[in-house]
Amino acid sequence: MIGLNRVGAVLSGVQGMVGDTALVTREIRGEHNPGRVRARGEEWFAIPLDPEECIGVGTEVVVADIERGLLVVYAPNS
Repeated sequence: MIGLNRVGAVLSGVQGMVGDTALVTREIRGEHNPGRVRARGEEWFAIPLDPEECIGVGTEVVVADIERGLLVVYAPNS
């Protein structure tokens, strides 16, 4: 039986979004006030990686993780 080589594995679905960029379409105001981002042509609820951070509309963010169906994002230039 041939073993699977996971080194070159490609993630798909939501987990595959980690590292993607997205555009904030509704302000993200901390972890308890999710905003919205546009990623892969769809709208997603998002919270900031830093629980205290606010991220304004029009900011390009990076998806760091997915938590409880929310994208966890950060602005690379903040």
